[in-house]
Amino acid sequence: MKRNLSILVIAFSVFLLSVYPSNGQSRSGKLEGTWEMELKGSDLHFEFETTDEDHEGEMTSSYTISKSELSGFSTGRNITFSLLKPGGEIKMTGDVESDKGDGTFVYTPNESWVKSFADAGFKGLSLHVLLLFTLKNADADYINDVKSLGYTDLSEDNLIALVALDVSVDYITTIQNNGFKDISISKLIGFKALKIDPEYIAGMKKLSGGDLSAEEIMSFAALKINEKYAEEMYKSGYKLSGNDLITFKAMDITPEYIMEIQAMGFKEISQEEIVQLKAQKITPEYIKEVREMGLRDELSIPVIVKLKIFKINKEYVLQMGAAGYPGLSPDQLVEFKIFKIDREFIEKATQFVGSKPSPQKLIQLRITEGNQNNN
Repeated sequence: MKRNLSILVIAFSVFLLSVYPSNGQSRSGKLEGTWEMELKGSDLHFEFETTDEDHEGEMTSSYTISKSELSGFSTGRNITFSLLKPGGEIKMTGDVESDKGDGTFVYTPNESWVKSFADAGFKGLSLHVLLLFTLKNADADYINDVKSLGYTDLSEDNLIALVALDVSVDYITTIQNNGFKDISISKLIGFKALKIDPEYIAGMKKLSGGDLSAEEIMSFAALKINEKYAEEMYKSGYKLSGNDLITFKAMDITPEYIMEIQAMGFKEISQEEIVQLKAQKITPEYIKEVREMGLRDELSIPVIVKLKIFKINKEYVLQMGAAGYPGLSPDQLVEFKIFKIDREFIEKATQFVGSKPSPQKLIQLRITEGNQNNN
């Protein structure tokens, strides 16, 4: 699970970099693209879209803007208006209706603002990244504040992720003050991407009965484990640890599934056995089918799991019975399956021996046949 979470964080970072490519060369000039606008409540939701420099993909930045922030905004056709931010000016032209609009834009970065990033150690930011930073109101002070919290080796990739996810200095401080003083920048990004806040951290610590690592908290959040799920599991009779909860949720073990299995006569089923059943996708219907096989041994969870692993069903048991081998034990059925004992082989073995071979003799004949074929 920890490896999967690492992949999740890496994948998210790669996604951000594909959307906001960085470039080591100095940038000047303007960025052009298209915009779409939709009225949401009293605010305007804008989507700014551009193509990358090689014209191989599109990049989109979303931003909610108050009408008061726009200069020259009105409804009509071929309207020109602008958004002026510390990071530069976004000049838009297009058609605007009362609740939507679209057109083209030109983004011109503020050169002194760009220089402040260079002075803070981030030279040559691409125009796409600068547009993102402009829309998000990022500045050199933010970089310095993040570094002052212990992240002195802040990379451009991580800075882009922090800004894109709206990771504020207050958020970082709050997470550090809630038991994660030395949390790495990558895990901090993971926390924000998974919407982990102090309230969630406190709830999960309460569930587990102690401290949790950043990886465990992220596992809980990624699997959407909450207090309700844990309480329902406890009511089912299981006092699960943090890792147990992660296992149960990852395998989609629900209180309903547990009750269904218990209703099949397994009132005292352990949590390890529940996991084994779910891992093999064993349903109450399959347990019912096993009971209808007429096996002579008492059914237990390990027996049911073994039968499912080797794909032994009612049809196979009936075939063996019709071929002259009724009442086989689960272990014998498993051996038959392993050595591919079917009706055709039974008929051939019977002709060879001159009478119906015992189950063990059948297996010996199959092994002998295999050895002969190999030779």
